[in-house]
Amino acid sequence: MKLRIKKIFLAAILLLPMACVVDDNYELGSLLTADQISFRVEQDLTSDPGGNTVILINDTPETVPIWDYGIGRSTRQQDTVRFAFAGDYEIKLSFVTGGGIVELDPVMVNVSEDNLNYVDDPLWTALSGGVGEEKTWILDIDANFFDGPLFFYGADNGYLLEGDSWDGGDTGCYGEDCWAWEPDYAENTWLMDYGDYGTMTFSLDGGPYVQVNHNMLPNRGLEEGTYFLNVEDKTLTLTDAAILHNSGNADCVNNWGNTRIFSLTENAMQLGVLRRDDCDGAAMLVYNFVSQDYLDSLEEE
Repeated sequence: MKLRIKKIFLAAILLLPMACVVDDNYELGSLLTADQISFRVEQDLTSDPGGNTVILINDTPETVPIWDYGIGRSTRQQDTVRFAFAGDYEIKLSFVTGGGIVELDPVMVNVSEDNLNYVDDPLWTALSGGVGEEKTWILDIDANFFDGPLFFYGADNGYLLEGDSWDGGDTGCYGEDCWAWEPDYAENTWLMDYGDYGTMTFSLDGGPYVQVNHNMLPNRGLEEGTYFLNVEDKTLTLTDAAILHNSGNADCVNNWGNTRIFSLTENAMQLGVLRRDDCDGAAMLVYNFVSQDYLDSLEEE
C-alpha cells in the first residue's frame, strides 16, 4: 500500500481533543508506516447477501481512524455503514498517529443489490420525496410556514417529537441547556439579510445525493455531495456540502454539514447547527426551510 504523510501541524490539531493536559515539552511520537496500520473492512453477508452492510474496524492502538466511505465520514474505532444502493464504493483510509497522519490506499467495496429498507422511513421520504425521487428545499425567508428563517435554541435542544415549537417541557430537551427564542423575522430583520439564499435538493435516485446552491455565499457557490439521515439519532449529515445559511453566522459553526433535525414533515424542515461558545455563547442555530412543492401550492391557491 502507498504511504503518504500530511503536515504534522494538522495531526496536532486533530489530536487536541484527545488530550486533557498539554505539556510544554510535549514531543510528537513516531510516525507509523503503512505496514504498522492494522484495520479491517468486512461485509456482513449474513445480514445482507448483497454486501450492503460494511463493518469498519481499527485494530491499531493509540490511533484515530478517518473513514471516508462516500456517503459520509466517521472517526469511530468501529463503525457500521449500510449502503442502500448497489454499486462500487471507495472507502478512503487515513489514520491520525502520534507523529502525523498516515494515508493508505483506498479499499473498494462492491454492493451487488439494492436494500431499500435502509431508506424506507417516513423521514427519508419527507426529506427526499422517496426512492427514485428528489426534493428541493428553500430557506423560509418570507415566513411562509415559520415566523422566520432562523430560530435559536439551547445547546441541548433537539428533535421536537411533535414537530412543534419547544414549550419548555420535556419535548425537544436532551440535557440541561434548554431554551428557545423563535423571533418574528418581520420585527428582527437584523438577524440576516433578506434575499434569495438558493436551494437544497436531496435525491434518492441511485444514491443519497445532495446539491446546494448558495446564492448568498459566493465563496461556496454550488456544492454537490452526499448525505446520511440517521433516523434513530434524528441527525442529518452532509458530506462535501453545507446547508443554506447566512454570512453573519458563517464563521461561528465548525461544520455546516453536521445538523440536528428539529422537525421534518412533508412541507417544512428545521435543521440545527451548533454555534461555538466564542460566538456569543454555545447555542443551536436552527434554520427553517420549506419545500419547493409547498411554495408552489401556495402560489396555486
